[in-house]
Amino acid sequence: MNTSKFSTPFMKKNPLSPLKGNAFIKAKMDAEAAGKDSFTVDGKNYPLKMVSPLNDNHTEDPKKIIGEQTFEFKKDQPSGNFVAGLSLDGGSADPIDTSDRIVLTPKQKRQMKRKGVMNKNFIDQMEQMTIKKDSVSGGKNFYSIKK
Repeated sequence: MNTSKFSTPFMKKNPLSPLKGNAFIKAKMDAEAAGKDSFTVDGKNYPLKMVSPLNDNHTEDPKKIIGEQTFEFKKDQPSGNFVAGLSLDGGSADPIDTSDRIVLTPKQKRQMKRKGVMNKNFIDQMEQMTIKKDSVSGGKNFYSIKK
């Protein structure tokens, strides 16, 4: 039988062994195991939980809106969700004029149509709805309706 280190099938090898050789990954794994919030490699400190500027944990307070503050919903092809312009400052909700967007899941849209809240692709409601910022991407702020 061949005893070369290259003869062992890839699937039988320990997938963590190459990672443990990497000082950065090893320091991160050690910090996680010790319950620490950060780790240090080559004198530089790194947080264990990375916060992305594009999708961080938004801590803004929920906002109240009415249907007039939204524009026509259009289906986003990659996600299948429905997206519309949103006016939070009293200006136009047309997506050309605002960087704020409201996102509905297909289920939310069906429920709103069933309740008579949505007329075609517009929210036709004067009662306040609560929205919360979910993410920021490409210079746009994305909000969703919260219960």
